[in-house]
Amino acid sequence: MPVFEYVAIDALGKNCKGILAADSAASARHALLQRKLFVKSLSAAQADAVVEKTPTRSGWQMPVLFSGVTRQQLTGATQVLATLLEAGLPLDKALSGLIENMPTAPAQRVFSHILERVKEGWELSAALAEHPRVFPDTYIHMVRAGESSGTLQIVMSNLSTYLERQYALKRKLQAAMMYPCFILVFGALVISILLLYVIPEVTRIFIDLKRDLPVPTVILIAVTDFMRSYWPLMLGGLVGLFLAMLRVMRIPAVRRVLDRIILHLPVIGPIVHEAAMARLTRSLGTCLKQGVTLLDAVDIGAAVAGNTVFTEAMAAVREKAQQGAGITEPMRATGVFSPIVLQLASAGEQSGQLDTMLLTVARMLEAEVENRVTAASSVVEPALILAMGAVVAFMVVAVMLPIFEMSSLIG
Repeated sequence: MPVFEYVAIDALGKNCKGILAADSAASARHALLQRKLFVKSLSAAQADAVVEKTPTRSGWQMPVLFSGVTRQQLTGATQVLATLLEAGLPLDKALSGLIENMPTAPAQRVFSHILERVKEGWELSAALAEHPRVFPDTYIHMVRAGESSGTLQIVMSNLSTYLERQYALKRKLQAAMMYPCFILVFGALVISILLLYVIPEVTRIFIDLKRDLPVPTVILIAVTDFMRSYWPLMLGGLVGLFLAMLRVMRIPAVRRVLDRIILHLPVIGPIVHEAAMARLTRSLGTCLKQGVTLLDAVDIGAAVAGNTVFTEAMAAVREKAQQGAGITEPMRATGVFSPIVLQLASAGEQSGQLDTMLLTVARMLEAEVENRVTAASSVVEPALILAMGAVVAFMVVAVMLPIFEMSSLIG
């Protein structure tokens, strides 16, 4: 069924726009008139414009012609779709109801294209797979498993819970890091303003006196002169260094080394390690619970771990599991999983409840990550404040020492 984009005027005289699936342009106009919308413009939305291109064999990725669905929007859409399916609506009607409630035009385009594919006879998982930037592999595999088992409504409900937990953990991590980042940026900005504008005006008086100055004052004057002379080069160098680091980090060998270094850092390392295990175990447990095969679940878990150390470890686990070695012993052989993960995974394998045990350990790890982030923030924030205070105190001392010397000479 074609998809149309429209701009119309409602009963209150306000402009509104949206997307509508209809058999023809005339049907679309009729449907809009029934909604008491007076059409200003109506055009067919190109389905190909919302299909995302996949990487080619050479590794070069073709331009993506559509993006714009946030993870929060995807979570909300999954919840609505699960509710409509549980209410007994067929899939096409549930998707139509979902499209009407989508908050943004990009999201409406994606789900309108999916609805069009479903009405053409496609399976939902195949339609979702045309948008890899919107729907992660975990999502697509679980939907495919739900279609195979006839439990799509249950799978969608569990998917919404999975996405909500993942999003909540991400938001908590971002919220915990926001205040330290604000302190760092604000402190750096204040110190830069002092060094570039305030301190030079004060120290000019001491230079005009042509007297020997204390060492802290000499250092401060040298720093301010250097920053005032070369700040464009310093700023450009920092931007260039940042862009170069982003490019270098895309090199697999460099990314592998950096990921290993991060895992061994004093405070950040344990947080990153446990966050990666939490993502991996939750994804693995959720996939297994919905009927995804073990090998596919291991692949998905490796993809969402977010660290190449765990990605390579899960590749080794998959190879051994494919040979019938189970999952616990191959995980133990990698040396990257904590004892609690291995113990609960082993208990789950022996009792036939591996999915339940993995979800249990995921909840434990997520709680531990939150505790570690809170503890780290309580240490980092005072440390940053003290560091900024030390810099400001040095500048105050460097300015006040010559004043004290002059006052003693006058006295």
